[in-house]
Amino acid sequence: MISPASFASHLQLLLARAGDPSVRQLAAKTGYGKSTISEALAGKRLPTWPVTEALCAAFGADVNDVRERWANAKGKPSPQTPDAPVWLTSVRSDIPDLVTSRGLAEVCASIESEGPNQAVQASWDAVQTGALQVSHAYYEDIPGSWSSNVVDTYGRAEEDGVLPPGARAVANAIHYHYVGTKLHTRDPLSKTEAVQIVVMAFRLAWQAKDAVVEKSPPTAPEVLRVAEEKPPGHIDFVQGLASRSSPWSDFGGGEQA
Repeated sequence: MISPASFASHLQLLLARAGDPSVRQLAAKTGYGKSTISEALAGKRLPTWPVTEALCAAFGADVNDVRERWANAKGKPSPQTPDAPVWLTSVRSDIPDLVTSRGLAEVCASIESEGPNQAVQASWDAVQTGALQVSHAYYEDIPGSWSSNVVDTYGRAEEDGVLPPGARAVANAIHYHYVGTKLHTRDPLSKTEAVQIVVMAFRLAWQAKDAVVEKSPPTAPEVLRVAEEKPPGHIDFVQGLASRSSPWSDFGGGEQA
C-alpha cells in the first residue's frame, strides 16, 4: 500500500506532464475549489476518488492506472472490521466552541423544559452555522437561504474530502426531522427521538468546526470574520445568525421538505 504523500507525488508528475497548469486553471477545469485541488496535490491526506478522477481528466492521464494507484493508497478494510467513520463512533472530550447560544448539554436539557420540537430546531442552528463556516473557509461563499442548501454544503464538503464520509447523510437526516418540526401534518417528536437528533446535529457541527480550524485557525469567531468581508446584505445575514435571528429559522421564509 502506498502513502497519500506518494500518491500525491504521482499526481504532481502528471501535473508536470500536462504542462504544469496553475491551481486556478485546474479548479476551472475540474469544477472543484482551489483549496481542494491544492490539498489533493499536497499529500497530507488522500483525495476522494471524484476529485482524483477530475484531475485525471484535466491532466489527460490514464484513469485506470491512476484508479489502481488510488485504490492502493486507500487500502481495503478487513472484512471483520466495519468501515464505520470514526467521527460517528468515537466519544469526544475535546469539544470545539461553536458560535451558537446553546451547547449540546443545554439543548438536550431543553427537551424536557421546552419540548422535543423546539430542541431540534435549536440544534439545527449548530448545523447551519457549521455549513456557513465550511462554505466560507473552503469555497469563499455562504450557503443559499434554503435549509436544503445547508445539506448541499455538507455534501459538497464530503465529496471534496473536507468532511469525512457520512456528512451528507447525517445532515440530510437532521434536515428531514427539522423540517418536520415545522409541519403540523407530522406527529410531534418523542423525547427519545429528539435526543438522538440533537446529538447527531452537534456531532456534525463539531466536525465542521474541526475542518475550519484545521484549514486556518481563526483569530476571531468565524462568522464575525465573514461579516467583515461581505457586502452589507451579507453582513446583516451573518450578524443575524450570531444574534440568534437567522433567516433560516423562519420556515415560511424558505424551508424545503
